[in-house]
Amino acid sequence: LIIRLLAHVGDSATSKSKPLAGQISNAGLLMALAWCLAALGLASLALEPMNLIVACGFAALALLWLINLFHRRLRGFTGDCLGAAQQVCEIAFYLGLAVSL
Repeated sequence: LIIRLLAHVGDSATSKSKPLAGQISNAGLLMALAWCLAALGLASLALEPMNLIVACGFAALALLWLINLFHRRLRGFTGDCLGAAQQVCEIAFYLGLAVSL
């Protein structure tokens, strides 16, 4: 989502994330969503639905906060921003899961 919502602001000549930014289609986003839903479906076999809702809510809030931060500070994203977003959202998911248990 970050790639689709924000502009790439890194050095285009040496960037590994810039070529990727222009290649993500709507079909690609839908496929990513399908994989996420499949993983959540498997997790729902072991967890209560409310636990997953809280965990996903924490991750979504972290993502929205990061998108806002990247837009305010950089006016876009770099490859490092994408890596940081993955790590922060994963930690937020686990934190939300821990809080809900």
